[in-house]
Amino acid sequence: MIAALAAARRALEAAYGLALEGLSDDQIATAVAGAGPAADPADPAYLARVVDRLPIDESWLFRDDGLWEWLRDEAGPDLLDRAAAAGRPVRILSLGCSSGQEPFSAALLFLDLLERRGIPASAATAFVRIVGVDPSPARVEAARAAMVPGWSVQRCRPEWLRGRVRLDDPLTGRHRIDPAAAALCRFDVGNLLDLAASGNASLGGHDLVFCRNVLIYFRAAEAERAAVSLAQGLDRGALLVVSAPEAHLLAAGGLEAAGHLGAGRAPAASPTRAPRPRRRPVARVAGPHPRARTVASQGPAIAAPDARSGEEIAAHLHAALQHAGAGRTAEALRAARAALFHDPRHLYARLLLGQVLLPVDGPRGREVLRELLDAAERLPPDQAVPCAEGLSAAQLAAAARVLLQGPERA
Repeated sequence: MIAALAAARRALEAAYGLALEGLSDDQIATAVAGAGPAADPADPAYLARVVDRLPIDESWLFRDDGLWEWLRDEAGPDLLDRAAAAGRPVRILSLGCSSGQEPFSAALLFLDLLERRGIPASAATAFVRIVGVDPSPARVEAARAAMVPGWSVQRCRPEWLRGRVRLDDPLTGRHRIDPAAAALCRFDVGNLLDLAASGNASLGGHDLVFCRNVLIYFRAAEAERAAVSLAQGLDRGALLVVSAPEAHLLAAGGLEAAGHLGAGRAPAASPTRAPRPRRRPVARVAGPHPRARTVASQGPAIAAPDARSGEEIAAHLHAALQHAGAGRTAEALRAARAALFHDPRHLYARLLLGQVLLPVDGPRGREVLRELLDAAERLPPDQAVPCAEGLSAAQLAAAARVLLQGPERA
């Protein structure tokens, strides 16, 4: 069994880039057993059945409120304006779309934006087109049915849904996506590595590309290579959005900050700009959340533990470090620890703090990440991480390793 698991891991990494370091042998063994016998562990049909059963698809509608607020208030209206000026619809690509939660979220959000402009839902397909791609045939088939499980709805704020997601089956808890939103979406089976390798031939023409919580399953070097390929395949001015733990990968592809942690924009000068020298990026985040408190009467402002999410905490920490300037990162770090590190709920904030510190004070950034890694490895691998819904302790540890194994800052 050990040899079979090792062979399955190698085949999955070769075919899809999935190192799956955050998954236990038991989780992979369950997926392999469910896929049935295979004469060749590298057979594409067999591997697709394994991927169908891997527990890497936890997602829900409007995952990460901060991202969708940014899209609603800033990026989305700008995308509609740009597309209208070019006489075409906004084109969105969701890589690793699972059962469609991310594409459906985008569809629901853009329906709302269009209605604010007086455009009815019945005309929305002329203004927005969304493609979801996932390597799992079973998940793509589920997405095409425009149905999502109950937990996928319960974990998002009701106001995002605007009555367009309704309970369809009380016994299973499945909910149906409004036909007007579903009509904006198309779903295809596809391999991220193949799409990234084909560059602009696959990614060109898209204004917004999501690739969130996918590269975290790759080895550090492979994640960076995939991110660079994705970035270089974008049209000029197009957006690439990854998750906060993957945000450090954006600068490797030469992307510019786009106003949200994990969002980057391809430079307007060239759609295939060569990557910059390998270095740690400084995360770009919005200003402090109006509800944030500060701690300590002196020194930089640090988000207190009542911020709503890890991303908000990171935003305030980043602002504090920017304010601190050269030579004062030690003071900012002490304040951060006083504010956050006494509370185990803020493991995710430690990850983001380490990421923010690396470009300005590498030794202290690595110290924070090593402390986090030690704490995360003491937890059960499948334990959920507070302030980072959908992230397990094993995945958090994997993200810390990605940051620690990255290139040293020059």
